[in-house]
Amino acid sequence: MAIGNGTAEEFILNEFQSLELKDKRLVKRAKKILISLQKNPTTCFRRLYPNQSDTRQTYDFFSNRKVTGKAMIEPHYQKTAERARTSDAKYLLMIQDGMRLNYTSHQAKTEIGRIGKTNQTDQYGLIQHSVLCITDQNEPLGLLDIDYFHYDEFDSSSHRHHRPIAEKATRCWLDAAQRARKRLGETNKKIVTVADRESDFFEFLNDLSSANEFYVIRAKHNRYTGEKHRNRNEKLFDLLAKAPIAGKLTTTICDANTHEFKDIALNIKILKDILIPPPNNGKEEKNINAYKAVSLNIVMAYDQDREWILLTNLPIDTQEQINEVIFIYKSRWHIEDYHKVEKTGYQVDELYLHASKQAIESALIMAAISACRLYWMIYVGRVEDTIQANKFFEEYEWKAVYVYLNEPVPQKIPALSEVIYKIARLGGYKPRKNAPPPGIKTMWIGFQKFSVAATMFLNMSRNT
Repeated sequence: MAIGNGTAEEFILNEFQSLELKDKRLVKRAKKILISLQKNPTTCFRRLYPNQSDTRQTYDFFSNRKVTGKAMIEPHYQKTAERARTSDAKYLLMIQDGMRLNYTSHQAKTEIGRIGKTNQTDQYGLIQHSVLCITDQNEPLGLLDIDYFHYDEFDSSSHRHHRPIAEKATRCWLDAAQRARKRLGETNKKIVTVADRESDFFEFLNDLSSANEFYVIRAKHNRYTGEKHRNRNEKLFDLLAKAPIAGKLTTTICDANTHEFKDIALNIKILKDILIPPPNNGKEEKNINAYKAVSLNIVMAYDQDREWILLTNLPIDTQEQINEVIFIYKSRWHIEDYHKVEKTGYQVDELYLHASKQAIESALIMAAISACRLYWMIYVGRVEDTIQANKFFEEYEWKAVYVYLNEPVPQKIPALSEVIYKIARLGGYKPRKNAPPPGIKTMWIGFQKFSVAATMFLNMSRNT
């Protein structure tokens, strides 16, 4: 069952049939909140529930110490792993990334900590680190891990070069990969971890290599190569500068400024079997001998405006394999768009819940789960013509959008993509020839209006 299949109620009932909260009333309330979040993306619970009693009960739910985010998201992990194992995908991508939730101005929140600086001023909040599972056909399957932390949870009294990885915030990359790997369990499918420049550190590369797990990671450091760091062999970027052009690749990207899709031609360079030595952590060299050099391949794709240097242990013996590495890295935009759904659609960085970290995490995890289905709809639903609208919406919901737009209601059930584009029009989308697909903010605005229109249509139908 794809993550998007089923109406909001069916999705929640299927996704959380194994929800483990001891109090059945809490389970009932959790499902009600999740269904409401599906129909009206927001984390402002006063806006979510016009009824004051429902709002009060929702705040009480998150304040209950029995309610933990880990318990609520565990069934979702299980369903994501099940979808991954039964998928007909050639390989699965576990895409990692983090985002900062800045609550500096929310002084009533407790147990939040430093997440960075702006103009030398400390910023406070939480860092969300996510692992999103995607198929090779770009279908989102759900989350395999999510974690929340801040820098005050780590002892930074000594220099980071003098601290082991277990005492650094960057351990979140290793922990996430290990937990996701454990949740996925045994599978005959190829698993590829995909991450950006922040994950380019030796311990992470070593962990993935030791687990015999494939990866594509964008390089950040111009490090020395060879068996030992102290040998001072040639640096990685210098080797690439000397390497001959191995070919060219034409690919499609979305322009960050115009949001238009365009074709670009990239030059390709490759390096095979490059040794990356363990780091020389200043005077603290006791950890150096605990690691061996990691052997990996390099794919560099570049033109005048952009440059991707990709570290991978995937084979690059043929042009097809090289192209696949680049295609896999390009799929990393899924996690960025998913986080946009959370920030733009669910406004998780403006969470109106003044409570403990546990309560805030529980609310954030509910939004993260709901965002998975909304993201599936935004990406897959708008291009999939074979899925009918009733697989995702109730009958009154898809009919309401036609009534709102003053258009004839179809006699036959329309395609999901048709309804999605009409919801986008509610958000200001202008359909025209060769127009790019609607963006996340447009879809969110459309969904806000769609939720009101559907509720009004249902109430009017009941009263006639």
